[in-house]
Amino acid sequence: MKTMYQIIKIKLAFIILLTVAVSCSKEKGENAVEANQGGIKLALTEAQFGGDNISVAKASAKANTSEPLTITQEVQSGPFTITAELTENTPSNTGLKASTGKKAATSLLSLRGAVTYRVVAYETDGTYIDQAVGDASNASQVFFGNTLIAGNKYTFVIYSLGSTTTPPPAAPTTNLYTAGTVNFDFTGFQENGSDLMYAIEKDVTILGNNTPTPLTAPLQHMFTRVTVLVDNSDATGTFGTANYLKGGYLSEVPVQAEWLSPFADATVDLSTGDVVSTVNETNVPPIANLNATARTFIVNQNRSNTFSIGLSIPSGQVKIGYDVNAQAVNFNFSNAGLGLKPGYSYTMKLRFNSDRYVNALNVTRSATAADARYAVIGGHRWDRYNLGVADVNPATNNPDVNPSVQALYGNYYQWGRQLPVANAYSGDGAIAGWNTTPAPDGSWNNGTAAAPVKAALDPCGLGDRVPSQAEYTRLGTYTRHTTFGNWIPNTGTSTGLSDFTAAHIMTSRKSSDIKLSFPAAGHRETTDGSQRLRQATAIYWLNTEVGGNDRALQGRGFESGAWDTQNYFKRAGYPVRCIQDK
Repeated sequence: MKTMYQIIKIKLAFIILLTVAVSCSKEKGENAVEANQGGIKLALTEAQFGGDNISVAKASAKANTSEPLTITQEVQSGPFTITAELTENTPSNTGLKASTGKKAATSLLSLRGAVTYRVVAYETDGTYIDQAVGDASNASQVFFGNTLIAGNKYTFVIYSLGSTTTPPPAAPTTNLYTAGTVNFDFTGFQENGSDLMYAIEKDVTILGNNTPTPLTAPLQHMFTRVTVLVDNSDATGTFGTANYLKGGYLSEVPVQAEWLSPFADATVDLSTGDVVSTVNETNVPPIANLNATARTFIVNQNRSNTFSIGLSIPSGQVKIGYDVNAQAVNFNFSNAGLGLKPGYSYTMKLRFNSDRYVNALNVTRSATAADARYAVIGGHRWDRYNLGVADVNPATNNPDVNPSVQALYGNYYQWGRQLPVANAYSGDGAIAGWNTTPAPDGSWNNGTAAAPVKAALDPCGLGDRVPSQAEYTRLGTYTRHTTFGNWIPNTGTSTGLSDFTAAHIMTSRKSSDIKLSFPAAGHRETTDGSQRLRQATAIYWLNTEVGGNDRALQGRGFESGAWDTQNYFKRAGYPVRCIQDK
């Protein structure tokens, strides 16, 4: 019996030891499996545009220089000179290859906020494992934590369309190297949603021990980005020299531009990032309300080195003052015949400018042409001469001669009267029979301040009229102001100098070869018509009365370059500068 008890006791001890051993072995095995598992974590950045492409060779020798490419095209459309300037935004040797363990050749950019992306995991032979969608604004995301084995090597493909709302399409669950293609069907061509970015990380060893393996390859831009805007900056440089650049205006009506170049949906090989086939889109949305706000588009959907970008502005889309583009304007850029390069970024600036000299029929003329009577600035046609100047031929009586001359000073008018009361040759003394009764309101304008209509007593010639305050202010805003000649202090009583050399000059901000000279004629006194302030002020009547008293508005220019509008007594005599009434 004792022997049997000992045998049972030994068996029970053995069973307990066996149970403990099995339990320890199971726990050790579970810990080993956990230690052998590990996911990946992405620190996503994007390479700058303008770098080495993954499989497309550089297009020209310019790729080895630091000078960005600039191509300018200029087209005439009716009164307009419309210029398109295409500039490469970054030097073409600042590229970045998307690969593991390579030092960046340029700075990296953080992705634009919550950009969605897709990451796909493969065995090193290309066998598909899994895929997931990520958000670039969440740097703590870990992918494939229960799938990847520590110590093993894998290949990862990451791609994005730059969208913050819609993930890129799913990858096929096939082998990366035999059937790993994705079709991208674009519904628009804005940067958010069409900017294909791509990276591939090969032979990545998983760390394990619950430590996510970091992936740091930057996403490479695969297509071409073009930013389009209207450039309304002023002219720069010196006219007639190589550094001169004409400025531009914003259109006063919405501009809708149309793409002429093909856009395409693309099928991309995920193992290389290459576009293997394309289908051209038939309905590419136009660029509505094109203005000074930059609009960014992805245009090179087929990654071809022969790709060119074309843009059309239909007739009637550009309006500045009374000027409207009469014909459609087409631009086509092909990077000097070498194509716009995929992975590069360009800016296209459009400049609208109709400043020029014209004759009475609005036909463009040179500054010294015999019939170049008017200067167009901001779409309004201003007479280059004061009303009453006898010789209005720029070839024989230059309206912008420096210093000014007596033959450019013209007549003096009391506001609201049609006939002149003096001229530059009347002398500086009092004028017999000076009319001290102010003209009635409305004598020079049958319309409103905003929409003037020439009245019967307006002294300007056929098709011309006295300008409004708004028109003078517009002219002043669109011009730079300088002076020349002998000026005297504005004391309020001086009769002026004996010469006629002073003038206030308004030069177009957008075209520095177009200008208007306003002689500093001063005025004829309200009580007797005697000369006051010649060579001290360049003040001209406007067509609007103040209302309720005997004053009317004036446009004023001074030696300091300052200008403004003010009012004075209607019975004073001032010069008039006419504007074409159309």
